[in-house]
Amino acid sequence: AMEKATRSADQLVASAKLDGFKVTKEAADPIIKVLEDYIDEIDKVKVRMKVFDQEPSLGSHEYGLRVARYMHEAANDGQSARAALNRLQVILERSRDALRIASNQYQEQEESVLDSFRGKGD
Repeated sequence: AMEKATRSADQLVASAKLDGFKVTKEAADPIIKVLEDYIDEIDKVKVRMKVFDQEPSLGSHEYGLRVARYMHEAANDGQSARAALNRLQVILERSRDALRIASNQYQEQEESVLDSFRGKGD
């Protein structure tokens, strides 16, 4: 599901770059703000997840070492919460970028139209 969402976010960026959609700054800005707030929250959670950078200390006996290694691998593999959080952050960042592109294009088009009307009034 995360891969599909990532591809969708990539398509959204590509569509915005190709003028596939435009959105007003007034409509885009609140959404961009929410996306940035979530991105910031993810960064805070990622800092707290640094605890998973090391294997837990479960003793020096074979069983403790094996469980510690397993816990470390599970906390850092491609299916971990950490990996999902990283993918979610990418999706949010790309979605934000697409909205910025679409909003800027709308603004540029609006200014161009206004400039053309100003020129006709002379």
